[in-house]
Amino acid sequence: MKAIIHVTVSALALVAAAPLLAQNNDSTVVQAGSDNGANVAQSGSDAASDVDQNGSNLRAKVTQSGSGADATIDQGVGADGIASGAEATITQQSDATAKIDQTGVAGGASRAIKATITQDANAEGSTASVLQRISTTTEATILQSGTDNSSTVAQYQGHHSAYNEQSGADNESTISQGGSNTVAEVRQSGNFGKSTVTIFGNNDGAYVDQLGESNTSTIYQGASNALADVWQDGADNVSGISQGEQSDAYVTQLGENGTSSISQTFGESARVTQTSLSVGASSTITQTGNWSFHDNAAEVTQNGEDVTSTITQTGSGMLATVEQEGVGSASTILQTGTGHSAVVSQYSDDNSSTVTQSGSGNSAVVTQGTGGF
Repeated sequence: MKAIIHVTVSALALVAAAPLLAQNNDSTVVQAGSDNGANVAQSGSDAASDVDQNGSNLRAKVTQSGSGADATIDQGVGADGIASGAEATITQQSDATAKIDQTGVAGGASRAIKATITQDANAEGSTASVLQRISTTTEATILQSGTDNSSTVAQYQGHHSAYNEQSGADNESTISQGGSNTVAEVRQSGNFGKSTVTIFGNNDGAYVDQLGESNTSTIYQGASNALADVWQDGADNVSGISQGEQSDAYVTQLGENGTSSISQTFGESARVTQTSLSVGASSTITQTGNWSFHDNAAEVTQNGEDVTSTITQTGSGMLATVEQEGVGSASTILQTGTGHSAVVSQYSDDNSSTVTQSGSGNSAVVTQGTGGF
């Protein structure tokens, strides 16, 4: 049996029968279909809530406390283009705004699709938005406890999981997921961080932790079975990862003003570590070739100042390793073919090394200076 409910009342009238105060609270709830539920509780001034539910077995809950809050929940197709499942919860305090939009949802009576936004008393000026469409067993969670943070999650097709936690200040996070069976997790406890995760493949995973100041991370996964992990605990670092099929990339930036770029095609592995003593370090890894499993591996460890590493691998079964200390050293490794190995260690200042390998099965070892870390 379908029920249609349209309610426009103040927050205090929703919560309890109490004398109305001039607090400018508004709430509008529209429901159609069966097993719908809505629970809105507002306290404070200028709070506004709009809940619109259409399909079956949907559930929405909005709780707002503080001034200037705003929340919008929109779920389901209904009448009877049928949407089933879906569950949205918004809890926010202070000057936060939030929006959840779930359209063309699927799932079932268990409400398998979920979206959760939580913004606590310290989240002044923060905004959050979740968009989920044509989804099954999809879940998105946004938690903001800092100041002036912004988070957006958009998920398409099905079987996605997104988690964004912002406890710092002035952070930005954008997660977009298509395909199927993907996971994206972003945690920002530093300040002025920026993270962008874009996944349009299957069985991909992206993980970002930003603990330092003014760090930037960009992850793009365009095929299947890729893994990217970025850890930024320094300041003013930039990481960019672009991945194809069955590749993994790990980036750790603990220093200052470091840059890391990783581009992978099929069956690649790359790891970049810029230590807490590194300043102005730069690493570029490009792993490419035809559309087949390459089994290439590259690893860069930078512990110096203004050091530069460039690794290009075109072919299969190749290994490149670079270690850099000191000041102003540069390393370039170019590998084309199959089965090459190159190891470069630079321990003193102002060194320059270029290794070029073609054909198959070549090995090179370069050591400049003495030391190690």
